[in-house]
Amino acid sequence: MKTTLKPLAAALLLATAASAAQAETVRFATFNASLNRDASGQLLSDLANPGALGVTTSVANRIQQAHNVAEIIQRVNADVLLVNEFDFDLNGTPTASSTATGLGYSSNAAGLFQDNFLSAGHGNAVRGTTSGIDYAYRYTPNTNTGLASGFDLNNNGVVAGGDDAYGFGNFGGQFGFTIYSKYEIVSVRSFQTFLWKDMPGNLLTNDPTANNLAAFYSQEEIDALRLSSKNHVDVTVRINGQDVHFLTAHPTPPTFDGAEDRNGKRNHDEIRFWADYIAGADYIYDDQGSTGGLEAGAKFVIAGDYNADPLDGDSFKGTVNGQQYNAIGQLLDNPLVNTTVTPTAPGGADAATHPSNNGTANQSHVGDPTQDTADFSDFAPGNLRVDYVLPSANLDIEGSGIFWPVDPDRNAPNTTGDAYDLVGNFRDPSLYANYPSSDHKAVWVDVTVVPEPEQYALLLAGLGLIGFAARRRG
Repeated sequence: MKTTLKPLAAALLLATAASAAQAETVRFATFNASLNRDASGQLLSDLANPGALGVTTSVANRIQQAHNVAEIIQRVNADVLLVNEFDFDLNGTPTASSTATGLGYSSNAAGLFQDNFLSAGHGNAVRGTTSGIDYAYRYTPNTNTGLASGFDLNNNGVVAGGDDAYGFGNFGGQFGFTIYSKYEIVSVRSFQTFLWKDMPGNLLTNDPTANNLAAFYSQEEIDALRLSSKNHVDVTVRINGQDVHFLTAHPTPPTFDGAEDRNGKRNHDEIRFWADYIAGADYIYDDQGSTGGLEAGAKFVIAGDYNADPLDGDSFKGTVNGQQYNAIGQLLDNPLVNTTVTPTAPGGADAATHPSNNGTANQSHVGDPTQDTADFSDFAPGNLRVDYVLPSANLDIEGSGIFWPVDPDRNAPNTTGDAYDLVGNFRDPSLYANYPSSDHKAVWVDVTVVPEPEQYALLLAGLGLIGFAARRRG
């Protein structure tokens, strides 16, 4: 019997194929989760013991913090997620080196966090329970934090300690980061060893201020200094048949220095790196031996704790010798970046006047507190917007948010079981890191990823062949 493709069947096939080519909404998120620890190896041991069996109260608090972080991640339910401040290990050995990790590398800690925390449900009867979340793909890059430089970078007369590492860290790998994705990670580019001096017009050798860095650092130090305090990593994920570049980093805080403002200037140029990268700058080279930035028209999402508020705080901004500077403004005012929607949360405004604060810094802030993403000391610098998820201008934003609920009862302890208990009041000394989870809040943006025109062309060509076959068989 000859099988024929009737017009109705062809129409159904057309509808099915067209549906497969529709836009897909994808949630990208960043969370500085404070999953760093005070000593090498502690994160691995914490994540290997989710039940906190046989440990002291202080260790149990650390493990509970990891559970709280996991629950927040589950409630945000991002498809692609960057976790900042996640101690690095190489196959279970806490360390850091200048060797780039390959595509598909996941640290043991990242795997333990998935298996023992993210895969397990959390919550309670008050705020509701969550289901486990599974990320099929992970990538953990190496990091400059705690990696000895061999130089006295803070000029204190001694070559030792976190300040003299390529990126601040009291041990190798502290404050690293890792990426989780529900979509396939198809390529990675890292820029851990890119030298600061190789950025044209950088603030290391072209410092316009009176306290310039060319006078602070020796020539040998200038020749060795790396731009990235942790790493800059382009993690490319394939969504709806096309590639989206997830541009991840964690620039140094613009503080903990002196009048020379070495960290503020480095923070500025770490942020500038992505502005140049998305513009396709040809001076850029990666750890894999390739050069150049993104191609024109590439889709990307910039994410991370960038330690820079557009209006408040200590990031490098203002006018120097007639030149305007604004560290995060290099991205927020960039025409290649979609800033039509700014994530907000009511908890930021609530925290700005919370009685747990210890000063008046928030009262002098210019920025909208609902856009803040970090609960810092109200003595200084106050709460700030420092965590960002910034899609490219050719991606449409469908929604956004910050996981920062309002405190429902300022007179109650953070033990009532509501969602606020996951973020807590400012600096509770009884908790690890002084918070139930972190001083930073999870931030997310939903974008639509639509097939490229050539995908539609291929679809139509295929349907044309189907129609031709149907006519021949009819």
